[in-house]
Amino acid sequence: MGNQKANEARLKSAVEFSKSEMSEGAELHDTVLRAVLYAIMELSNETDGNEVLAHLTLNVPDYYGDMTRRERVVEIADYLARHLEAIRPEEASAARVLRDLVKNQRLG
Repeated sequence: MGNQKANEARLKSAVEFSKSEMSEGAELHDTVLRAVLYAIMELSNETDGNEVLAHLTLNVPDYYGDMTRRERVVEIADYLARHLEAIRPEEASAARVLRDLVKNQRLG
């Protein structure tokens, strides 16, 4: 949780996740969700899109071998973009950029 105070409860943003919450041994480690959150964090920090895609391919197991993995990245990024628009517009924008980067990525 990003905040647990009454009337202020909310989930953490991608940028608020610490390295310990994304490292090996953490619940999110080796999940597509973790890879998407990490990519959104990088885009929020103005990392180049090509670099973000390179990291994404390393963070999502079997990214090129299983097309459903890429589709899942697009679905999660799209979901986050739609649901964060009102509360965290900058993060929603980064999620849309990620969705479009993966959708338009040339394979092969």
